[in-house]
Amino acid sequence: MRESCRICGNDKNNRTHSAREMMFGTRKPFQYLECGNCGTVQLIDIPDLAEHYPDEYYSFSVGDNDLGSGWKRRFAAKQIGTYLATGSGFLGKLFAGWRPNLAGQFPAWLREPLLDLSMRSRILDVGCGNGELLNRLSAFGFTDLTGADAFIERDLIYPNNVRVLRAGLEEIEPTFDLIMLHHSFEHFPDPLGSLLQIRRVLADDGTCLIRIPVASYAWETYGVNWFQLDPPRHLFLFTERAFDRLANEAGFEIVKTMYDSTSAQFIVSEQYAADISMHDAKAFKGNAAESIFTRKQLDEWDTLTVQLNREGRGDQACFYLKKK
Repeated sequence: MRESCRICGNDKNNRTHSAREMMFGTRKPFQYLECGNCGTVQLIDIPDLAEHYPDEYYSFSVGDNDLGSGWKRRFAAKQIGTYLATGSGFLGKLFAGWRPNLAGQFPAWLREPLLDLSMRSRILDVGCGNGELLNRLSAFGFTDLTGADAFIERDLIYPNNVRVLRAGLEEIEPTFDLIMLHHSFEHFPDPLGSLLQIRRVLADDGTCLIRIPVASYAWETYGVNWFQLDPPRHLFLFTERAFDRLANEAGFEIVKTMYDSTSAQFIVSEQYAADISMHDAKAFKGNAAESIFTRKQLDEWDTLTVQLNREGRGDQACFYLKKK
């Protein structure tokens, strides 16, 4: 019996690929289907996923940031956050110029005017782990911040009133002005159902921001060694046109797409091809002198990354969705 694509239903000219788990280096094989019609790459048999999210999985830690160290820095961060999120605030504009390193910690994808944010906007981060991003946004002055992640151990309430719920989308009740999914959507076993749940809890004039891997140049170049495949945690990896079709089916319009891939698409994929896992002692740690790559290679990949993002061929993108 031929496997059918679970996104468009196609069963013709589909291909299967065997890919290894390489983040933690178990090297266990998993089978993926590549649709011959829409191009979606999808895990064929979804295992019990809980065992593939160990405690050391990156999103389960709360990263340190220095946004809140000292009242002057806290004051500057809140002014900068207001200016970068809303475009207003003379003091924020001055502080952003005076303290570019601080301003650089504000997420680029939240500076988009079409979001029409205020510091009181109701924001939901789905698949947020322990809430590192939400805590950073709180330091920048946002006041209504909620997270949801089905894989954390328990609900988390931080002193700054950031709430992270151990919950799936179907358990979320209030509406939100902005719903964000930062590299979590590809982990969901029911993409269409998840989008319909997002639509249910999104305010009519709200925006859904989804950042996901995109099957493009890096997939075509590295195949099963493409690090964003990340078996078996990544269940669906869409082409841009496949995701646009899915969004439309769920009642959304993609109003803007911003490619934001990094040179990791080359560095980590090259390591996987050389049988070096992400946690291997030989994995790249940021220093060319201590890696298997030359400075020239790293510089060339940085340049190619910028070019691919500009051409809409990077391996990850940020999609802004509005209700139709």
